[in-house]
Amino acid sequence: MSIGTPSLQDQQVQGRVVDAPRSDRLLWGLRAEEIHAAFWSSHGVACVVLGSGVPPQRGADLYLLLEPGQGVHFDLRRIAESLLWNQAHLTRLRLIEAESPRYGEEVVFGASGGVERIERHYAANRNISGQVLLGTRLEDAALWASAPSATSTFVEMRRHGRLRVDAAECSGSRFDLASEAGQRALLNCLVSQWAHPDHVIRGIREIDAGVFAPSWLQLSPEDRFVAPVWIGVGLRGDSLDETPVTQAAYAPKGRLSIGPVALWDAASTEPMEVIPIEELFASDSKSRAEARADPAGLYAPIKRLFDILGSLFALIVSAPILIVCCIAIVIDDGFPIFFGHKRQTKGGTTFRCWKFRTMRRNAESLVAELRKQNLCDGPQVNIKNDPRVTRVGKILRKLQLDEFPQFWNVLVGDMSIVGPRPSPENENQFCPAWREVRLSVRPGITGYWQVMRTRAQGKDFQEWIQYDIEYVDRIGPLMDLAICVKTVINLVRGK
Repeated sequence: MSIGTPSLQDQQVQGRVVDAPRSDRLLWGLRAEEIHAAFWSSHGVACVVLGSGVPPQRGADLYLLLEPGQGVHFDLRRIAESLLWNQAHLTRLRLIEAESPRYGEEVVFGASGGVERIERHYAANRNISGQVLLGTRLEDAALWASAPSATSTFVEMRRHGRLRVDAAECSGSRFDLASEAGQRALLNCLVSQWAHPDHVIRGIREIDAGVFAPSWLQLSPEDRFVAPVWIGVGLRGDSLDETPVTQAAYAPKGRLSIGPVALWDAASTEPMEVIPIEELFASDSKSRAEARADPAGLYAPIKRLFDILGSLFALIVSAPILIVCCIAIVIDDGFPIFFGHKRQTKGGTTFRCWKFRTMRRNAESLVAELRKQNLCDGPQVNIKNDPRVTRVGKILRKLQLDEFPQFWNVLVGDMSIVGPRPSPENENQFCPAWREVRLSVRPGITGYWQVMRTRAQGKDFQEWIQYDIEYVDRIGPLMDLAICVKTVINLVRGK
């Protein structure tokens, strides 16, 4: 696609535009620090600069405690499980650049002075890019913003109560935003990693796949961009990082910018608005998902009617079997018969998700001890030959009977027969965008992730996110029917 340079008349749609020196290095009227903060806001993380005096945003799940001029990039999902389990107030995160292999040889001489052998050594260079602090408490972030130094901040944090500090490491990069080179490196990194800056920055739009520009930018065939590219305000020939396009009979003379690259503003303008975290993850995302799922307003009531009739039928027909299950649980491990775990339903409301108790009564206290045996890469727990499971519990799980009490949750409206897996708040909190999507619908006894997951090592959490989002995007009666059929097939096959 060809994208042209807007004239000054076109740019005046946005407001008064005047020439700005290139040294300003703004993009969409925003400094690199502001775009960096907007990127982390899209993950539910608030950036807080030491001694800046700017209070942290409310509504954040985590606080990135930065030093002045510091920018960072890393994949938060890779450390989500660690943050979930350590429950620390502060985590010192060491950022490791991509490891490069290192090879060496050493000649070993024998007692007679001759060469005895040659030893080869293989290792990897671990380049430490930098360190950053992640905080979970708003009051600690507020202290960081107002304190003159990091040392005095830690002293003040300890005065406010017990301070639990942990350490972790993750591949990532640190950027010096006080230099133009650091700003450019950060923006080029974000261009390649941030798929939808338009969800957070108002006033820009995706004019082609992976190409973002001011919403009022006029298109023409003069300049060409290969995604991903972010186009600034006042784009002119002297502001492009350009490669000449080979002239041909069908191609007009112009310039080619190949991403990932951010083209700085070449004229001044009012800064684009960055949406606050509280607004970013408000209920509008839920309403958008509902509008996609139910444009005619018929799907939701029909599905609810199906849930009521289906759950009543299941509870009545299975009543004799459920009574036998209750007696077996009491004989094997005593009371209680049911286990109600707190989960989140549509809109983030907490409810008790009921199951037959299949684990010993002290199972929760053993989780931390068994963490190293967890087969899942995310916050959920799956342990082979789990010692917490009772004898009767193993049978109930094998026959899929432990889930039957959830039909009561369906009957009272906490759940649906088909939907994302019900999960507690602590499993949702480190993926805010995913959380808002999956909490736009009721959780289900069965769902797309449940029937599609591969249990491949290191992929379970990623598949969970992938299939939950795909279900909400494709939600409808045919999708629900396909999941029900797949569930029955899996049960028959014993999967």
